[in-house]
Amino acid sequence: MGNKKPESDAIYKFLGFDVHPGKIGDFWKSDDEKKRFVRQVKARNSQISILDRDTAILNIKSMTAIDKAVSIIGGAILVLAFFLPVYSIDPSGRGISGSAISYFLNLPFIGSYAAWGGIVMVLTMIIFALLLLSCPVAGVLNILGVLNKNKGDKYLETVKRFNRFTFIPILLYALLFIILLFGGPHPFGSLGIGGIGESLSLLAIFTMTGIGFWLSIVGLIVGFAQARGI
Repeated sequence: MGNKKPESDAIYKFLGFDVHPGKIGDFWKSDDEKKRFVRQVKARNSQISILDRDTAILNIKSMTAIDKAVSIIGGAILVLAFFLPVYSIDPSGRGISGSAISYFLNLPFIGSYAAWGGIVMVLTMIIFALLLLSCPVAGVLNILGVLNKNKGDKYLETVKRFNRFTFIPILLYALLFIILLFGGPHPFGSLGIGGIGESLSLLAIFTMTGIGFWLSIVGLIVGFAQARGI
């Protein structure tokens, strides 16, 4: 009894062939109806994409509280570095260091000294000054981006837009390193100042810079990492 073969009519009814017997007709009543439907789908296409991006859980990007805290800390480091020693020299055994503010206050003297040293020293002075200005600006913008009041995709777009400025000081750092690879002689030698040496080269990055210089690099790395993760 259990192995009884079902009748053919029962199989057809189970599959639904009895609902539309015979050949199934065209789905569209006319070509005009089909064209109207295609036009409607194309018109709604952008709206459908937006709806999918906003509602699909797998497509939603967000910043966690930890991400926001790290970004704010990175921005704060860039601002703080502006007030910490960015250069350090040792004339006659006396250690002298100064913040970015001190650097700009002494810029007339630094500029006249660099003018005697040639193009490498002038470019180094200009790029270093731009670095000192752009790093705290990048830090403030990163913080403002994280604290923006937008929601969803607009929030992330705002964070990205503010974070793009981070690439300016990063490029300036890269340019500074490249210029110092070539180096150039000091116009008056070392002047007996420890750490300066007879020429301005990549070694100066390690002998003439202060903690503010290196903290700026840390802040930029944090900002760049966050930008890549969004």
